[in-house]
Amino acid sequence: MLEQERLSRIEGKLDKLAEAVVQLARMEERMVTLFNRMDKYEERQDRLERKIEGIEKDVQSSGFKVRFAERIFWIVVTGAVSSAFWLLKQ
Repeated sequence: MLEQERLSRIEGKLDKLAEAVVQLARMEERMVTLFNRMDKYEERQDRLERKIEGIEKDVQSSGFKVRFAERIFWIVVTGAVSSAFWLLKQ
C-alpha cells in the first residue's frame, strides 16, 4: 500500500512536470514568434530610416536649387525695373 501511494505521488509529480515542460515549450514558441516579429519591425524601421535620409538629401538639394532660382528671379526683376526706370528717365 505504501509503495502504491508512493508510486501515485511520483506519477502525479511526473504528470505535473510533463505539464510544466509543455507550458515551457509553448512559451518558447511564443517568444520565438515575438523575436521574429521584432526582427521584422527592426528591418522595416531600418528601411524607413534609409528612405527618410534619402528624402532629406533630396529636400536639401531641392532647397538649394529653389534658393538659386529665387535669386536669379530677383536679379532679373531688379534688372528689368532698373532698365525700365533708366529708359523712362531718358
